[in-house]
Amino acid sequence: MGRYLINDLNRDEHDIILVEMDENKCQRLQDRFDIETVQGDGADADVLEKAGAEKADVVLAVTKDDQDNLVICQIAERTFGVDRTFTTVNTPGNEKLFDWLGVNVAVSSASILSALVDQEVKVKDMKELLYHDLDGLNLFRLTVAENSPVEGKKLKEIDMPQEVVFASVLRGDSPLVPRGNTRLFKDDLIICLARNEVKEDVENLFNPE
Repeated sequence: MGRYLINDLNRDEHDIILVEMDENKCQRLQDRFDIETVQGDGADADVLEKAGAEKADVVLAVTKDDQDNLVICQIAERTFGVDRTFTTVNTPGNEKLFDWLGVNVAVSSASILSALVDQEVKVKDMKELLYHDLDGLNLFRLTVAENSPVEGKKLKEIDMPQEVVFASVLRGDSPLVPRGNTRLFKDDLIICLARNEVKEDVENLFNPE
């Protein structure tokens, strides 16, 4: 997953600093993507400090160990004051724990997939695709309405609540990976992950009354 994230974020011209335990992997990724790397354990505050965590806008923890991911996010928030932390959850059921402990967005792919299988999907302008008690998180399907405030804008130009993550843009029959420079057009379908409390704000952006 790390390589795919680096590739997407790099294309959007984000400044990336990768923390990786394996020294050889660090060097390979640094050479391949032309990014800065720090060799070490991301769950170590000294390593995160060396990586410049105090200046980070976002910290993403995507190791295969839930405990490490949680520690990384907590250190980033509590020690370095990082406002936004994101992580994958490897063990379904840990999402609530992560949310309770302050991680902004913690998502288990297994939980999302099982919920989608359980629920019939219907096409509407604003459709909740997933409601599976992810402790306040839902996947939504949005349609860009004509004359919507977001029509013609790039994703990075849209003033979205920080609790929203874009997962996919569907244009006709073509799925697109959403990036900061992705421009939205009328009838584009957007799949996003968002907290329940910002659902109405997001809906109004895409389909104002």
